[in-house]
Amino acid sequence: MLESLSDSDLMLRVQLGNERAFATVYRRHYRALLDFFFSMSRNTQAAEDLCHETFLRLWRLRLRYQPIGSFRAYLFSIARNIWMESFRTTMRDRRLGVVQPMEEMERLPGMGRLPDEAAQNAELMNHITTALDQLPDEQRMAFVLRTVQGLSLDEISSVMQCPVNTVRSRRLLAIRRLRDALRGIMVL
Repeated sequence: MLESLSDSDLMLRVQLGNERAFATVYRRHYRALLDFFFSMSRNTQAAEDLCHETFLRLWRLRLRYQPIGSFRAYLFSIARNIWMESFRTTMRDRRLGVVQPMEEMERLPGMGRLPDEAAQNAELMNHITTALDQLPDEQRMAFVLRTVQGLSLDEISSVMQCPVNTVRSRRLLAIRRLRDALRGIMVL
């Protein structure tokens, strides 16, 4: 029965402390949040931690939820704030020498079945990941939210707390930079 309810209706039940409704929200949106955080961090463990932190914060903020606008935009707004907090903390820790930058970042495994296909896919994913990593954070976020997560420009505007035209220009700049970085590697 809960599976048939909208996200907003589920959240209204979550406000009343309904844990089963919260579990349904979690199941619906866990993978999208995990993909978002992985696209931003390139680290599986960090993505999982940030995803769980997002749902923990959603639970803590449940009484403030208002069924206005897109629930996905609301959820990704929380995720964006958590990403920004994490990013600031990581950068501060690196400046203080508490944490050293990762020398080897996690990469997605090759998807080909034959060894040469796997090697080509791994090399291509390495180029794509490197190109994404070189984007400024706001451009990468706009690109990931639109292209990977499929959020509308209005939803992304709400998430990133900026005008729709700013989202559009950040995404277009990201696409141009990705094209330039991948020119010669891929036919674009």
